[in-house]
Amino acid sequence: MSRTFAAIFIFVILGHSEAQQPSVPSQPAPISVHASEGPGARFQFTKVDDNLRAEADAVDAQYEKRGLVLHDPDLQAFIDTVGNRVLGDRPVLDKVTYRFLVLRDPTVNAFAMPNGSVYITTGLFALLENEAQLAGVLGHETAHIYERHPYLENRSIRKKTVATEIIAAAAACVPGGYATWLATAAAANVSTLLMVESVYGYSREMESQADRDGLAAMTVAGYDPHAMAVAFELFDQDRTLEYEPRPTLYHDHPDLTKRRGDAVAFADAHTPANARIGVRTDYVHAVAPAIVSNINADIESRRPRSAVACATRLVDAFPGDPQHQVLLGDSYLALGAKTTVPTPDELTSDGEGKQRKQVLKMTEQEEQKALLKTPEGQATLKENQTKAERAFLAAIESNPQYALAYRDLGFLYQDESRFADAATNYTHYLQLVADTSLDRLRIARRLAEVEKLQAAQPH
Repeated sequence: MSRTFAAIFIFVILGHSEAQQPSVPSQPAPISVHASEGPGARFQFTKVDDNLRAEADAVDAQYEKRGLVLHDPDLQAFIDTVGNRVLGDRPVLDKVTYRFLVLRDPTVNAFAMPNGSVYITTGLFALLENEAQLAGVLGHETAHIYERHPYLENRSIRKKTVATEIIAAAAACVPGGYATWLATAAAANVSTLLMVESVYGYSREMESQADRDGLAAMTVAGYDPHAMAVAFELFDQDRTLEYEPRPTLYHDHPDLTKRRGDAVAFADAHTPANARIGVRTDYVHAVAPAIVSNINADIESRRPRSAVACATRLVDAFPGDPQHQVLLGDSYLALGAKTTVPTPDELTSDGEGKQRKQVLKMTEQEEQKALLKTPEGQATLKENQTKAERAFLAAIESNPQYALAYRDLGFLYQDESRFADAATNYTHYLQLVADTSLDRLRIARRLAEVEKLQAAQPH
């Protein structure tokens, strides 16, 4: 499971420890998002703070250099619109330039940097349901920036003794995950201190303030704060779709039920008339590029159930779009012998232990081989292959010129030893793609291979 290093001095939206549970007052109170007398307005920079900001700039540069920032003009316009509504007329802060950026990372996460960069992962975009929920997340993250929480927390952590071996242990727990972001941190010359901060998160008081300010900011911007309560529920449900081999530090989440209840109490007291939520289909259309990117990341990082769920959502929102049909087919192929949702046994303690072993100690191929030893696994594989075939054929029916549908259908037929059908689809693909296609040589070799296998089959 790839985590792609979305953890450099971040606030993980799910929180970090029971001791950090945010609390939103349930009694009505005047809504203010300016905090003109707070640390954000009167903050005095030191050399330590300037160094932290420079490190934030270095991380921004690394994300761009490594192609981790998703750039899509329509998606960016949507995020900027929501983000600027949430910012409202807050006073300008020294050494802060707010930017809302999309990070290619299947982790459900959002985090704010002291220089004003707010990152939302593709995993979070794929989970949220509407514009108001996104506004709540952006309200929370911009509150961290406005109140100078990264700087204040950094000052506090510098006074503490921290065992950096915890970071190495955390990296070892996630294949291709935290080890990757640690490598990026080193490349960006980010201090070990900041990496430790990313694991421990902010103090209870800071998270509580960010929850309050985020709810207030989205409300003042005209959004229904009940949407943030629903988002907390979504964060909790996301953890049940498939096993997440997170480090132990991330297993101890705050009580999301309590956070949701506090948000409901705030919303019941403060929701304005005609508050904006946003239509689900409009949201999916706006963030589709992020969801597409996330499906590919889910497939690559052994999260096929999440990939199927996201691709199904796109197919429902864009009927007849061949790209999304192919993504759905690819997701079913990635599932292999796994069910689309966890079985009851997988949700037990023993089941979680078995999944942990499969993810941490077995390759994807070894896991599939183990599943196929059972009749249930064999039946599930055939079912998923049938669903994948339907998706590819639907893509071809929608657009007979969509080359990728033929290519991936050829992959399926080759796996099923239907060599003649595989050859036919590989041939269609090669007829449709340009001679300069980077994939052309690979598929030409596959075509030659299946033609030999077809000739060797008994008639």
